[in-house]
Amino acid sequence: MTARRPRALLLDLGGVVLRLRPRACFEYWADRAGVDIRDIGPRWGIDDAYRAHEVGALDFTAYTERLGEKLGIELAERDWRTGWNALFSGTFADIVDALPRAAARIPTYCFTNTNAEHQQTWQTRYGHALTSFRKIYVSSEIGRRKPDVASFVWVAADMGVTPADILFLDDSRENVEGAASAGMQTVHVTGPEVTLDVLNRVAA
Repeated sequence: MTARRPRALLLDLGGVVLRLRPRACFEYWADRAGVDIRDIGPRWGIDDAYRAHEVGALDFTAYTERLGEKLGIELAERDWRTGWNALFSGTFADIVDALPRAAARIPTYCFTNTNAEHQQTWQTRYGHALTSFRKIYVSSEIGRRKPDVASFVWVAADMGVTPADILFLDDSRENVEGAASAGMQTVHVTGPEVTLDVLNRVAA
């Protein structure tokens, strides 16, 4: 924990509460396209189209058209969608179990970079495990994404908590640095045990 006791927790979702397996997306797409995964995996990356998709400026159909050009493959939209949602592989059970105890002691929120397609999937599959969050800030809904400092400032204002009183946890160092620049207390999550330690300390 940090020296200053936080007044609110703000957690990332994917990689912190939900298990992600990005390679599963490439495996499915490669199989459906009849190509080697090594031909498409290295071509993927966070580009302008991806960022636009995550702030709701580009819908799924338009994004996968761009993605197909980038990866050099053509797929039916249902195959893009199935592969896209293969990303999710469950939850970190210990984290899900600890969240209600922590949330009973301190207001707990979530801020996730995600798109409408993924949001629908994780809400359907794992919504029951996310009820401890007072609010989940979804980048494609609020039109802001991490690691932009302004996004953290906006979220803190909506929470009604001074950034310095918020403890933010994320598995992306870039996002952690953005939150720190906004004045938040931060923890870089290098494994589920890091998150669990924070939640247990808060709940103690």
